[in-house]
Amino acid sequence: MDEFGERRQHQHHPSKKYFPYVKLPSFSGKSNPNIYLGWESKVEQIFNVHDVQEDQKVKLASLEFLDYALQWWHKTIMDIRLNKRSFVVSWYDLKECMCARFVPPHYRKELLLKLQRLEQGPSNVDEYFKELATILTKIDMHESEESKIARFVSGLRREIQDVVELYEYSSLEKLVHLVIKVESQLSKKTHLKNSHNDDYYQ
Repeated sequence: MDEFGERRQHQHHPSKKYFPYVKLPSFSGKSNPNIYLGWESKVEQIFNVHDVQEDQKVKLASLEFLDYALQWWHKTIMDIRLNKRSFVVSWYDLKECMCARFVPPHYRKELLLKLQRLEQGPSNVDEYFKELATILTKIDMHESEESKIARFVSGLRREIQDVVELYEYSSLEKLVHLVIKVESQLSKKTHLKNSHNDDYYQ
């Protein structure tokens, strides 16, 4: 390839010139909000790891659009040129634009309802906490540490709540480890009690 051809190729993919080591996952625009939110989360993680500059994020992300997502992006660019929508300059702009298209309004409402009704139930503490954390992340809900702790404790099984309330905890992470330990101890006591009862009846 001659010098002009190389220069033309770099001009066509400017972001690849500056960040040849950054490889993002592709996004095809499937009608599943979980797929989009998972893609967004992964891309954000890669941006943070490689310390990608803000003016390069939109270029890098849009290079990975496939199928319907690529068609949608071309239409979006056309609308911007025709002044039918505002410019997409930053990663925040792109996320907002993509959420409006690929995350239906009812999805957030359903997650909020699920969050309000979420309880530990038959799940173990680790499973319950992970589900809670996943919902909060999907909703992009920035609660205070105290609010998260209160929400987590209120959904625990009653016998675990009664024990946890006797302890002091300064962070949600420390609380989760404490609750897992409490659950394990209660489970051992229940197992021993059942074993004694079986021996008695035998």
